[in-house]
Amino acid sequence: MGKNKVIAVIPARWGSTRLPGKPLADINGKTMIQWVYEAVQKSDADKVIVATDHKDILNEVKKFGGEGIMTSTKHQTGTERVLEAYQHYKEDYEYVINVQGDEPIINENDINLLISVLKKNPLSIATLVGSLTKPQASDRNTVKALLDNNKIIMFTRSPVFTTQSLYVKRHIGIYGFSKVMTEKIDKNIMIETSNEIVENLEQIRWGDNGISFNYARAAGLYKGIDTQKDLDYVRTFLN
Repeated sequence: MGKNKVIAVIPARWGSTRLPGKPLADINGKTMIQWVYEAVQKSDADKVIVATDHKDILNEVKKFGGEGIMTSTKHQTGTERVLEAYQHYKEDYEYVINVQGDEPIINENDINLLISVLKKNPLSIATLVGSLTKPQASDRNTVKALLDNNKIIMFTRSPVFTTQSLYVKRHIGIYGFSKVMTEKIDKNIMIETSNEIVENLEQIRWGDNGISFNYARAAGLYKGIDTQKDLDYVRTFLN
């Protein structure tokens, strides 16, 4: 049971430092979390749920007809929240996708590409990469992925000096895991590493522990919302 089935989990926490309660931010008449949920529903995922730490977010999900689950307020990362939620569904779903709750412009076709890569490489973690602009290349808030032989060999926030290379792309923080891989990356088993601490990137822990990353090339525009300026941009884009 659950062979080849995919569940997409959208982590949505209340306590954003710069935009508290941002999953409920209004974007042209719909909340941010509704935009994300409806986009993911168009993908090949067999089920979509929101994993949250706040009843107001859960109530909003139910209000627009979605499905959600309450999770701990103590999680440090979205992946931890996703994995807690997945425990309730793992007998029925062999694969889980972690879709960021602040990506309302997400493209369902990119999710489908990610699912395809994941199913072909169940012993790796699947993720997305996209084109890198010149401003992003020097921006430490933009995570870069270094590619080699169809795999990601390094993640970094450090500036890079080219945007034209086939081997340096922007990392898009959407992940796919097989059931086996969710057990390997459990925070109680795999502790943080010094490289992870320096870069402040949880995926470096996985790589430092010998886990490989396959990727799909995203075609969509991605604009995570961290500030009011980001929110205003997305409102204009989706108008």
